[in-house]
Amino acid sequence: MTPIVPPGIGFILYGTVGQVSIGRLFAAGLVPAFLLWAAMAATISYTSRKRNYRPERDTRPSVKETARALWGGIWAILFPVILLAGLRFGIFTPSEIGAFAVVYAVLVGAFAYRMLKAASLRQALEGTLVDVGAVMFLIALSAIFGYGIVFERAPEAISGSIMGLTDNADLVMILVVALILAAGCFIDGTVLIIMLTPIFLPLVQALGVDPVHFGLVFVVAATIGNFTPPVGAAMFAVCSILKCPIGDYTRESLPFLIAVSIVTLLLVFVPGLVLFVPDLIFGRY
Repeated sequence: MTPIVPPGIGFILYGTVGQVSIGRLFAAGLVPAFLLWAAMAATISYTSRKRNYRPERDTRPSVKETARALWGGIWAILFPVILLAGLRFGIFTPSEIGAFAVVYAVLVGAFAYRMLKAASLRQALEGTLVDVGAVMFLIALSAIFGYGIVFERAPEAISGSIMGLTDNADLVMILVVALILAAGCFIDGTVLIIMLTPIFLPLVQALGVDPVHFGLVFVVAATIGNFTPPVGAAMFAVCSILKCPIGDYTRESLPFLIAVSIVTLLLVFVPGLVLFVPDLIFGRY
């Protein structure tokens, strides 16, 4: 099975290939993450009410129970805060923060939660080696691909085709997102980011689109492809674990796909939702 690319890895790949600040990309993901959460929560609430699903418990959790749950997850909650603060104040570089994340996860898993054992550590290392090896292999091949597309003038051809339709930045962004969503049905998100960033990033920059804004929208759209048939890596993983037929999964996932697509369109037309936090933390360009 191909590795499932989460947005965090997508930001790193996009930032590396496109020479865009990875710290700004991570900061840009905060507001969209809450919007995606709200959209999916609203979809779950609507579906549950429509089908009369019963809640797990009849009463809402008390303040004490909520506080206990927050305290139990405090080490996980603190990590993004430490990450952004470390990047903002120059304690870590984007590369060093990855090493810090590994040490932090090991210490928290072994000593704070006491759930990380030798067997689970070995399993995590094996999975990491497979994922990192696949990503590094793709990055190595992307250099050859990048040379080829420049030699064949592919970016100029694709850019010319899109610009021949419109020179409106918002419409161009929508066309690019539509192409990414369509390609994501057949191509892994990691490959899409590596393959299409050198083509589309110069195009949207020429129209005045912020590279961080485009990167956030690009990675979200590519991530959606992991959940859509017929070649969704996350889709196959979920269906395999839950023993769920692909047809049932596809039918039930449609409301969620519509919800996240609406959020993606909102991010296209309101770049301030993406750029507010990175501009606040790192300052404007």
